[in-house]
Amino acid sequence: MAADYSMQVVAPFSPLIIKATAPDAVVSALNVRVDQILGAQGERRARDWSQHLAGNLTTEVRMTDVIRQMPELTDFLYDVARTYTYRCENALLNYGNYSETEELKDKTLEIQIKEGWVNDMYAGDFNPVHYHQGCIYSCVLFLKVPQGYEAEFQADKHRQNSVGCLQFIDSRTAVGTRNLFMVKPVVGEFYLWPSWMLHCVYPFRGAGVRRSMSVNMALA
Repeated sequence: MAADYSMQVVAPFSPLIIKATAPDAVVSALNVRVDQILGAQGERRARDWSQHLAGNLTTEVRMTDVIRQMPELTDFLYDVARTYTYRCENALLNYGNYSETEELKDKTLEIQIKEGWVNDMYAGDFNPVHYHQGCIYSCVLFLKVPQGYEAEFQADKHRQNSVGCLQFIDSRTAVGTRNLFMVKPVVGEFYLWPSWMLHCVYPFRGAGVRRSMSVNMALA
């Protein structure tokens, strides 16, 4: 039996990702509004954001104003971003302890929504490796997955299922580090990460739409 050397794992440098679940009402309201936009050719053209983004996608529409006008959505975004900030700072200060501290409770953060958009992906669409500029945090909320997506995902026999998935990439690869993290899209699930982190989205083959909302945020 190993001697008691007061050993503990200290991880002050690893980039952190936070996962949350958005309220059902937020997901439903966003889908209704996006469907309205896509059904109106004039507004759809006016909101086309594809020239500003890295994706090879069927539809990319700017939603910044819509997001800012949805209080339940902005409350959710602010709450998750604040919690992420507090937990990151606390983890670094306290060697991996994610509990709240009195110092962090007293802090007030203003979260700013810089840009927001919705991606509709169809069979063969993909998002190449990229990162987001001009912000501190980036995030994604999954709004729709194709009806047959689960069967296609389960049929993927590769070493790591990637069909339709979001993948985060850290450039380091060595003992004690993990440089790839795959995320399967699930409606309502939400991820927030440092904007400098590389990520990509893999294509799927089946019929239907994979819809997600992305938002870039800053701190003030």
